[in-house]
Amino acid sequence: MLNMNQELPFEVSEFEQLLRKPNSDASGLASFFTAGEIRITRVPARLDVMGGIADYSGANVCEAVLGRGVLMALQARTDRTLRIRTMQGGMKALPIETRVPLDYFKSGDGLAGYGEVRALCQANPLANWASYIVGSIFTLLKEESVKLPYGFNLLLLSAVPMNVGIGSSAAVEIGTITCLDAYLGLKLSPSRIARLGQMAENHVVGAPCGIMDQTAITSGREGCLTHILCRPGEVKGEVQIPPGTGFVGINSMVRHSVAGSPYSDTRVGAFMGKKIINDIRSRTGRSPLDYLTELSTKDLEQYASEIPDEIVGSEFLGKHKTHDDPVTKISPDATYRVAGPTRHPIEENERVLKFMDALRAAKSGDEEALIAAGECMYGAHESYRVNCQLSTEEVDFLVDAVRQRGTKSGLYGAKITGGGTGGTVAVFGKIEALKQHVPEIAEEYSRRVGVMPDIFEGTSPGAIEFGSRRYAFGASGWQLFAS
Repeated sequence: MLNMNQELPFEVSEFEQLLRKPNSDASGLASFFTAGEIRITRVPARLDVMGGIADYSGANVCEAVLGRGVLMALQARTDRTLRIRTMQGGMKALPIETRVPLDYFKSGDGLAGYGEVRALCQANPLANWASYIVGSIFTLLKEESVKLPYGFNLLLLSAVPMNVGIGSSAAVEIGTITCLDAYLGLKLSPSRIARLGQMAENHVVGAPCGIMDQTAITSGREGCLTHILCRPGEVKGEVQIPPGTGFVGINSMVRHSVAGSPYSDTRVGAFMGKKIINDIRSRTGRSPLDYLTELSTKDLEQYASEIPDEIVGSEFLGKHKTHDDPVTKISPDATYRVAGPTRHPIEENERVLKFMDALRAAKSGDEEALIAAGECMYGAHESYRVNCQLSTEEVDFLVDAVRQRGTKSGLYGAKITGGGTGGTVAVFGKIEALKQHVPEIAEEYSRRVGVMPDIFEGTSPGAIEFGSRRYAFGASGWQLFAS
């Protein structure tokens, strides 16, 4: 019998229930796994409390781990095939499956390049969903010189909706890499795991994300906010959530993607701004910036007059040759906003630091500190909306609904999260106020958009905190063994 633990994350409990189902039950896992050993890892979704798209500019960010997550389960095969199945946790839904020969990763006598594997994943749109898993496996092989003589069955059991701004893609990447890390005994560091996940998304999926999500869900801890300095991805510590308060997410139901052009164009604009500043610094004998957020808002003013509100790609390339970003390209015919995307991460970096200071001050019950933290969130949202133009009417409605109820109702702040253009809104308030008002706001919103939005709440262990679990089949069925 399995050693069941009621405190387990939902996805782990569900996996164990599916594993226990008899061979005659097609809804179980008997047709997918044999009697061999199974390794599992589990990774939470994340709530971008503060920082968002400032991560690729080297900002401080503050992230939470949510109660929902994804589980990856791996079992070795005796051939050179990757059999990958995805299942939606908590509901009756069709599983999706694909198979990838390991030899697809080869080119001549060595490994293929990232471009070849990206083309492979994109060639069949019906299986494009698998690029996050396949890309993560390939990145591990490529960057860590791992040899896989045989393939494996890999199950993704997810309770995280895709494209809603809570780090679903990063969860799949980190889940895949940590599962392989446990299976192969690699003992990769948390920072390396996060970096490999980001590389998979940048180079195989083709999304120009920063490293915030991957770091947050790898190193985040249950019940805490994680402070990350994205230069490139250093965990600076944890910030305690003030007693009696919490954070939840409301899904706007507007699909978001960091691979989409609004996010990518905003990133291009920020890197254009950095390049312009560095060219000015070069003319005056100063060293170049590695990250925009090395500047303060006061420092930025000395360059502001030379940073255009917008510029055509060909004009920028004619003047500056390159924007020095390895994961985005400038389209010569496109017009890019520059001043706003350059200003946003610099101001956001300072807001994040003020936000964390306010939360620390609020530990003693300082109501003014709670209000100050909430104002930082509203400021972040306004910058997304004005400087980056990454908000939507639906998201603005949710933020305004929180603001209208105000601090007297126990709601302190709200903001758009992650890459913007829809996705999830983070809400900060007293726990009792969140329980009362967030469902009311969701009901109001459903009358506007015609569907009831998801509410993301709770907390759970990050990938490293959870670790891995090992199951083996014995005389009494599947049993859990020490990893």
